[in-house]
Amino acid sequence: MPFYFQDYKEMSIAYRPSHADATYDMKYGVRAVQGGGRSSARETIGRVASGAIAKKILKQLSGTEVLAYVSQVQQVLLPDGSVDHDTVTLDQIESNIVRCPNPEYAEKMIAAIDAVRIRGDSVGGVVTCIVRNAPRGLGSPVFDKLEAELAKAVMSVPASKGFELGSGFSGAFLTGSEHNDEFYTDEHGRIRTRTNRSGGIQGGISNGEIINMRVAFKPTPAISRKQHTVTREKKEIELLVHGRHDPCVAPRAVPVVEAMVALVLVDQLMAQYAQCNLFPINAELQEPLSLGFPNFEPAMI
Repeated sequence: MPFYFQDYKEMSIAYRPSHADATYDMKYGVRAVQGGGRSSARETIGRVASGAIAKKILKQLSGTEVLAYVSQVQQVLLPDGSVDHDTVTLDQIESNIVRCPNPEYAEKMIAAIDAVRIRGDSVGGVVTCIVRNAPRGLGSPVFDKLEAELAKAVMSVPASKGFELGSGFSGAFLTGSEHNDEFYTDEHGRIRTRTNRSGGIQGGISNGEIINMRVAFKPTPAISRKQHTVTREKKEIELLVHGRHDPCVAPRAVPVVEAMVALVLVDQLMAQYAQCNLFPINAELQEPLSLGFPNFEPAMI
């Protein structure tokens, strides 16, 4: 019997707690025993591949950069301001296995993951994603707000459980005078905000500030400890999951979150160009996109 089938033998007869096994059966009457099928994080390889192309398009056309990093593992939380979103680099993020740009807290996160790993358990985490030099005007009112599109995209990533933009849920503790981002005109004559609690998006439309979002990921449900569950025949049993499973999925989710954000932004970039650059309504107020489209020769098309 192949080794990989041994890893999933028990799962062929019982539902794994907090996995998609049961709901797939409830909806379709069939499920993929070997690894979860469409609910497996293996499907994200296509997202990351297409996201890599999207990031190149954003960089070339609008100078936009998308970066994500792990900002929390269980109770180990990066303090506010410990990562400079204006200067943080990919090299800093990729300098350790947990993908945290702060070396001190990266070690604490690694220790927290190791502590549960040796007990056969798992922990959750939070991925912070920023977008630098995002063009103004991306997004639309009502149903196609930029934050709504971003939330839908990143919440489609396996194991994601929460989404925040800017101040997020902490904004509920503030008053309007504390939360409002006041405007000013910078030395280049551009309208800016002194703070960024809006997370770079106001009224569903990007305002040119850094877009800042956070995505929460649940603890890996496949753990090496006995759990109570039921079989397809509704018999209650104990299940011990075998195989190779991450004790924390947050570090692996970093490039997936980046990819989904980049794909959304490319879509929005095309929509903005078509809606407002080609057919401006009030050129005195609207800020057209300055896109670095390559100059194609007729023979190249």
